[in-house]
Amino acid sequence: MARILVIMTALLLASFPAFAQRAFPAAEQDPSVSGSWQGRMSAEDQSEFNKEYQKWQEANAKNDRDDIDKHARKMEDIMRRYGLPPDTPFSAVATVSGSSPAYKVRQYQGRFSSDDQKKFDKAYEKWISDRQKGDRDDLGKDEGKMQEIMARYRIPRDIPYDTLVSGARGY
Repeated sequence: MARILVIMTALLLASFPAFAQRAFPAAEQDPSVSGSWQGRMSAEDQSEFNKEYQKWQEANAKNDRDDIDKHARKMEDIMRRYGLPPDTPFSAVATVSGSSPAYKVRQYQGRFSSDDQKKFDKAYEKWISDRQKGDRDDLGKDEGKMQEIMARYRIPRDIPYDTLVSGARGY
């Protein structure tokens, strides 16, 4: 019995480094922890990414699933070349051109009615789940719901979704 206890303790102690290493990549994947992903690409690739991002946003506005998927794949290919995590939001990689209006994200928080806030929160949670599963078909639907609510309140499309979730607590 004592021998089994010693073996189990040794196995437990040997597994601690594996658990500790797992925590670090997760922190690196979160742009809010490690900073923005912008500026890590060549100027040419960044320009291409920005073009695809703009087309992707336009496709989302039209709810054109084929175009949404096409542009998302192109952006994901560019991100993959630079070793960016696949769950990095496109908005964290795209750069804003000088002609875009400057605004503070916080000015858009708390604008939704309670009913719309519940709908937005539900769509956001589903969107996160679908991103983790890699379900591209449902991603477009989820984003369409969130963008529709944002449009009703005249919130710009490039405001990060996690800042609009209840309490802007992010996920």
